[in-house]
Amino acid sequence: MTVSEKKTQRRHILSVVFLLLGNILFFLTLWLLQKYDKICLDQCLFQIKTSSSGVNHEIAGSAVLRVGGLSIVSTAVQIFLYLLLSGRLAEKLVGHSSYIFYCTTNACGFFRRRALPLALAIFIFCTSFFAVQLDVLAYVDTVYTDSDFIEEHYADPHTVELTFPQNKRNLIYIFLESMENTYADTSAGEPITANYIPELTALAEENVSFSNTDTNGGAYSYSGTTWTASAMVAQTSGLPVKVPLGADAYGDEEGFMPGVTSLGEILANKGYNQTLLVGSEAEFHGRESYFVGHGDYKIVDIISLKEDGILPEDYYEWWGFEDEKLFEFAKEELTALAAKEEPFNLTMLTADTHFPDGYVCEKCGAEHAEQYANVLSCSSKQVYDFIEWVKQQPFYENTTIVISGDHLTMDANFLDDIDENYTRTVYNCIVNSAVEPVNEKNREFGTFDMLPTTLAAMGVKIEGDRLALGTNLFSAEQTLTEIYGFEVLDIEMQKNSEFYNTNFLAMEE
Repeated sequence: MTVSEKKTQRRHILSVVFLLLGNILFFLTLWLLQKYDKICLDQCLFQIKTSSSGVNHEIAGSAVLRVGGLSIVSTAVQIFLYLLLSGRLAEKLVGHSSYIFYCTTNACGFFRRRALPLALAIFIFCTSFFAVQLDVLAYVDTVYTDSDFIEEHYADPHTVELTFPQNKRNLIYIFLESMENTYADTSAGEPITANYIPELTALAEENVSFSNTDTNGGAYSYSGTTWTASAMVAQTSGLPVKVPLGADAYGDEEGFMPGVTSLGEILANKGYNQTLLVGSEAEFHGRESYFVGHGDYKIVDIISLKEDGILPEDYYEWWGFEDEKLFEFAKEELTALAAKEEPFNLTMLTADTHFPDGYVCEKCGAEHAEQYANVLSCSSKQVYDFIEWVKQQPFYENTTIVISGDHLTMDANFLDDIDENYTRTVYNCIVNSAVEPVNEKNREFGTFDMLPTTLAAMGVKIEGDRLALGTNLFSAEQTLTEIYGFEVLDIEMQKNSEFYNTNFLAMEE
């Protein structure tokens, strides 16, 4: 092969690479826009940097088919069109006189000499499409702007005095997948034609539920708190999950955000036995690393239950096992924890209401037109029944229950037609709180305010009523949202913070 031929071969290989990469970006963008209600680059980066072990088979399969499959097919079609337009199929189509004549034209010559430029143009177009749809330029501009906001407003749990009651209260913390107040509010518009979560609404009305309105409402979901792992971190550490390009502290050998001080660590230092119960693989997106590294939680998940022979080796439903089983396992774990002398913290996460469309279990009805609405109603009933069971247990009197959505739903279709001016908020309810709030209505707050609020509900007195970036909602202290407003605070959360990188991610300055 001559030097010229080698050069041509390299250009053709590069052309195929650019075509394939461009198509992957194009179909990935389409897939993200279809599957997710709102997708942010920090979430994409987080998924790249953390374990994907245990991802839902339906979502993974959809990504492989819609992104990988279509990219390969599209690339093959584009290569064929190039070969056709550049006259490189002349030998195979020698009997077609019109094509042979075309091969002698200037148009054919144009395509023959421009394989790489054409492939590069397609790659640039697809990259631009990705950047526009995900608002990459605005994201980059924000995250590379330095800010001292977090440093100036961070209340270090190591220096804030926390006074626990003499008789420490137990804690049950229930993260409800994608649970927001929109599902109960028909004023939001289609498809909310009824209250899909009446039992959760009743719990909120009968107990403590902080609201951004004078009726049912809840918490704002800030950048860095909008997917499950980040939401669990935010509510238990009072900090958003920021994902600088150079950060690797999300479940590697250094630990998950090694510098944070979480609810689990605070309770572990007070002698609590702690369990994390999830109906999937706990290590998905580094959750196991976070909870074990910050509180030494016992992990109960699809893996441990199979290892213990409680679930069959080949059992797999939805993300692992359905919520119907999750609540039964929770009852067993609570009974075991309550039999010990030490106080306990059971943290659990539901999964049936995950997008797309939720998981229809045997308990689900069909009273609503939309499958997701029926799954939401089923979840509402199951949570209510579980709380009723807890109330009948001897440990309930000294147990605080926190029920909180993790984030707003990611289902791109279910809430597509609601009023664009409607403010969506994350559900919250605190059952059997040790204290009464000064004011639970017309409070503007984020999910990261749940850290000090949870401790206060357990009867813990917090010096200054602030921890990390969170504010104790039982107090009259203003939250950061009330001081700065959502828009300003959300931008500040996204900006680069050397204090955050150094102290929480253990990055070098």
